[in-house]
Amino acid sequence: MARISMVKKAVAIMMVLALLVAVAIGAAGCSNSGDVKINWLSDWTEALNKAQDENKPIMIYFYTELCPACRHLEENAFSDGALSAYLNDNIICLESNADRSTLHNRYEIKGTVPTTVFSKPDGYEKQYEIARLIGSAPAEDFYQAAQAALEQVQG
Repeated sequence: MARISMVKKAVAIMMVLALLVAVAIGAAGCSNSGDVKINWLSDWTEALNKAQDENKPIMIYFYTELCPACRHLEENAFSDGALSAYLNDNIICLESNADRSTLHNRYEIKGTVPTTVFSKPDGYEKQYEIARLIGSAPAEDFYQAAQAALEQVQG
């Protein structure tokens, strides 16, 4: 019986060690995707001036505080490190709370959040819009929209 007890202890110790290794590997894998964060601006005038100075399109993320789909988008596509790095290098990113800002009126955001608009750096009317993503889209959709916007602005 003592021998069975020792075997059970050894198996339990191995299981705990295997679990710790699995957790460590998982944590290491997850940290790479979240290392780079999107450099969000919150002021329209600042974003517009920067976009004009750098000849870059603007990505405007319209959200609300209590929006589950907004949280999903932020935790998934916007937490993708590669997407964040691409956006930081090529796009001026602006976040706008649709409950607290009137900017959503200029882009005709009619109650659907999240909505993300890619716009030329020429002004803040809908006529300058290049692309629009409604809802929680995957990172690939943001890459495609950002690339199209960059190509249209910079040629």
